[in-house]
Amino acid sequence: MLDVESCKILIVGSCIFRRGVASIVRDIVPSASIAETFSFADARARLNRSEFFAAIFDIDADELNGPMSFRTLRVDCPHLILGVLSRTAGPGDILSYLAAGVSGYVLEKSGQTEVERAFRQILNGAIYIPPNVIEPTACKPEFALPALRRNGCCLTPRQDGVLRLLLLGYSNKEIARQLNLSPHTVKIHVSALLRCFAVQSRSSLAVAAAALRSEGIGHYSSLGSSQILQISA
Repeated sequence: MLDVESCKILIVGSCIFRRGVASIVRDIVPSASIAETFSFADARARLNRSEFFAAIFDIDADELNGPMSFRTLRVDCPHLILGVLSRTAGPGDILSYLAAGVSGYVLEKSGQTEVERAFRQILNGAIYIPPNVIEPTACKPEFALPALRRNGCCLTPRQDGVLRLLLLGYSNKEIARQLNLSPHTVKIHVSALLRCFAVQSRSSLAVAAAALRSEGIGHYSSLGSSQILQISA
């Protein structure tokens, strides 16, 4: 179960989709207050009227305008956890939704155990990416929601490695070679970093990270045999 006493979660999609997702969410957060709707337009109206902890969408619905729908929703609801489910497993599609501000991209074909793991991570504030499609940026809830709401974040060791090279001016391809990762994986890590620092470009990310470190706001703390960069306001 999540480390939250109660929360409001909106589920958007067909009746079968809503009931299935609601069942899984209640197993994870028994005290959750769940609202349901079938359309993206109604979901946006509800999200604008009331504060929700998270919203989970079926993105295969015809009415959606792809990632752009979620880019505008992210602007309106900057603290909302956004999860999506889809039949599409292409790395490019996953990347585009993460770049638009989605917290986790779950494949409908995944088994029950994996779907439960995905929702648990997403609702804990992690960035979830399906296994065997693109290397996940976070297999544990490193991005805790309370920390994000305090304008702070915690980077995994891999994300910190990507950030260090980005600050040195390395391109995504160069970072991929240095860290023995695929270019797609590096793009996913950069997308997560952009969200963590609340910026929209690599140049803004570099400026924000360098400024925080130069002011002594960023610091390193021991976590077993690894290090994570902790940025706090």
